[in-house]
Amino acid sequence: MTSVERISQLVQRRPAFATKLFTAEEVNYCAGRPERLAARWAAKEAVRKVYGGLGLPIPPYPTISVTHRPGGAPTALVGGEAVPGLELSLSHDAGLAIAMAVLIPPLAGVHLGDLPAAMVLPQRSQSANKGTFGTVLVVAGSPSFPGAAVLCARGALRGGAGKVKVIVAEGSSGEGLSPEVIRFPVPVAAGGYGAAAAAALAGELDAARAVVCGPGLGETPSTHEFLAGILGNMAGKGERLVLDADALNAISRWSDLRPLVPGGCVLTPHPLEAARLGAARVDEVQADRRGFATNLARAFSACVVLKGAGTVVAEPGGALWTDGHSTSALATGGTGDVLAGLIGALVAQGSSPADAARAGVFLHAEAGSWLGRARGRAGVLASEVADALVEVQEAVRRRQGGTDEG
Repeated sequence: MTSVERISQLVQRRPAFATKLFTAEEVNYCAGRPERLAARWAAKEAVRKVYGGLGLPIPPYPTISVTHRPGGAPTALVGGEAVPGLELSLSHDAGLAIAMAVLIPPLAGVHLGDLPAAMVLPQRSQSANKGTFGTVLVVAGSPSFPGAAVLCARGALRGGAGKVKVIVAEGSSGEGLSPEVIRFPVPVAAGGYGAAAAAALAGELDAARAVVCGPGLGETPSTHEFLAGILGNMAGKGERLVLDADALNAISRWSDLRPLVPGGCVLTPHPLEAARLGAARVDEVQADRRGFATNLARAFSACVVLKGAGTVVAEPGGALWTDGHSTSALATGGTGDVLAGLIGALVAQGSSPADAARAGVFLHAEAGSWLGRARGRAGVLASEVADALVEVQEAVRRRQGGTDEG
């Protein structure tokens, strides 16, 4: 923030102030408008402060300039180049010029460790369209727990799905869902979704390339009827299904749902959910995470993602992979919903369930680790983890050397 009058007087006393510290484009744009020049001086100070706050080399004043994007929004250049992740806002009022700069370096902060040898990301052809990258149907978020669907859908969107559909209660606007999400209304039974909602989804379940089911559904008697219908509709199509959260709890609670779980699907339990699925205690799960995940994978003929520090991905055939990440930044509500949506997005783009599970776990953990380094281990939001997936995926693709521009 700076005084417009101060900058105006400075230019009058020392004309070289403008020509030495501002570009010719800036000088021309601000001619006769001291408030504009003052705002650009405030922008220089704001950019220097944000660089310093992140421990980055502070750019000299003359190297920082303000230009405009198509449409007129201001953007800052450093050394004549746009800086990814640097956002700028300018205003002036009551004789003061105000600038706010925010910088989250998109790729510089992503320090990838060793990539899993078997990790495969879906190709991203430059000639593709949204149909190329598939539709994810998010069967989540009962009227009592709508936030789970919001986060799951965000994970799917940031994971690269072409389209994301989310079920909502009839008459609901789908509050909290982003405008990119397609709402699909279904009838509501007492306490949540029931058999009628499952029947209404039959066509959508057939059409979607991936279905993510479970987050925030609740555990009411109607949930049992709802999941029986969903699982029945997905018979023989398990490779397109990701089961998480309340879907797993319902399978543990109602034994008649267990045989309906289609082979080839992905199960994403945390240790307590895994203990319920395996009729064990949490300490037994944690004492032999690899063995327990393998047993669940064989019991359900499914790919099991046993979440936690050192997430384990187990396949029914015995193949195992353990992620090397461990960060408390992910120890917050909703991050599991984001992971389920991300795995669904990868399936929708053509990955096998096992490839989607391994890649999803790695990308999700790397996003959390990056945010933990960049912002702090406490206070990271699940929605921020989802948003960071864009940069992390790009960093992985660059490391793997694939531009997929064919």
